[in-house]
Amino acid sequence: MGNFKVGTSKVCITPPADAFPYPGPAYLGGDVWIDGVYFDIYVRMIAFTNGDQTWLFGCFEESNGTDALKDAVTEKYGIPYENQMYCQIHNHGGIQTTTVVKPGRGQKKNHDFTEIQKKMGDMIYEKGLEAAGIALKDMKPAKWGFGTGTSYINCCRDLPNEDGYWTQMDNYDGPSDKTLSVMKFTDENDNVIAAILNYSAHAITSIGAKDLDGKYKVCGDFPGFACDYLEREYPGAVVMWTTGAAGDQNAICLYNGDPHYSESCSVSTSVTIPNGYQYAYSQYLGERHAVDADKVLKRIVCHENMRMMCSAYTDVYIPQQSAPADCNFWLNIALSQNNVTTVQKIAPEMVKDGKIIGRHIDDYEYNGTSEDCEIQMFILGDVAIVTVAAELYVNLGKIIKEACPMKHAFVITVAGGHGNRIGYVQDTDSNTHKTFQHFGEAYPCDSNRIFTDGVNELSEKIFG
Repeated sequence: MGNFKVGTSKVCITPPADAFPYPGPAYLGGDVWIDGVYFDIYVRMIAFTNGDQTWLFGCFEESNGTDALKDAVTEKYGIPYENQMYCQIHNHGGIQTTTVVKPGRGQKKNHDFTEIQKKMGDMIYEKGLEAAGIALKDMKPAKWGFGTGTSYINCCRDLPNEDGYWTQMDNYDGPSDKTLSVMKFTDENDNVIAAILNYSAHAITSIGAKDLDGKYKVCGDFPGFACDYLEREYPGAVVMWTTGAAGDQNAICLYNGDPHYSESCSVSTSVTIPNGYQYAYSQYLGERHAVDADKVLKRIVCHENMRMMCSAYTDVYIPQQSAPADCNFWLNIALSQNNVTTVQKIAPEMVKDGKIIGRHIDDYEYNGTSEDCEIQMFILGDVAIVTVAAELYVNLGKIIKEACPMKHAFVITVAGGHGNRIGYVQDTDSNTHKTFQHFGEAYPCDSNRIFTDGVNELSEKIFG
């Protein structure tokens, strides 16, 4: 065996019993409380070294960022900032927390966090530090390989309405990317010890789901079930799922009776799926996805040495917009995606006979500021991995991959040392579409050029 070594860890980040009932996400319109655990959630870490330098990748099965973790790992374990990658699966079946931020940085806009959410943010930060230490402690000789396959569990979620706005609904004619990228790590006997999966889909199959007892509960959504399936298939392995450019990509969701899914069809909105069924569907889709990944894993031939290992990071700057004064940010999000259920909670006077009436959203304006968005490039063997601290539209992810200098490339979003502060960024051709993402924080811009320039800058830093 060569000098290449790998270490892993998997640490539970499920809230303790005394954290419940826990506030549900603001985008469900308020008065939603999570009250139990359906399936534990985790932070997974994979450390690897070529004998000269060490790298650390981590992924959290939750929604928000861990802004200060890179600096803390550097201070505690001596791993350079640029050799670290942390991301979230952006889990809609988990919990929302605050982030532990760097001095001078603020929390994500438009969120009003409670004390328990702050406490859970601190807990997840500490669990991340713990997981990093475990992965770094016991690295063993390993081999690596890379492969790609396809998984048909996602589709575009932006569907145009006749009035110029866009419903969040399956759009099979919209842009998508079915590529499932897999990095595989084995021991000297070819036993799988770790894997990194990358795929463009929102972890949204258990959003607003109730268990058999009528309670909203925590789970890792379909990625959590996919990782669990593969970790049972390969005992002792740690399998990390990362989200690609999925800003306009949903996992194919099960209809749950919401009016905005059925406004234009004859299905009664009173016909809803029974409690517990949505979790079962999430597990089904996750395991189906895992089978697709396993096909790729079995095809990958691993190599003993990873001759090229290097990284660089930079910031690109995304112009910001502001909503008109006195508007309700979350109401506008619900209005723009025709989410009748949430609109009815926030502004019941705007819903009549199960439909939104008088829908109008004033255009947002450029506020004269730009937000820094960290992007990073890792060159691992013949693979380029670009990480971005934002939620990118799928075509923007494709453009980034095309700009990469290596034969193989994939993009990890909801990542970065600065945390997920930017939110959604549409590709240049989509930034006039009045989707709910259009009414976020990023002002419509030539994002294709901005991120292509960023990738070119990173390539220049690495290769000269």
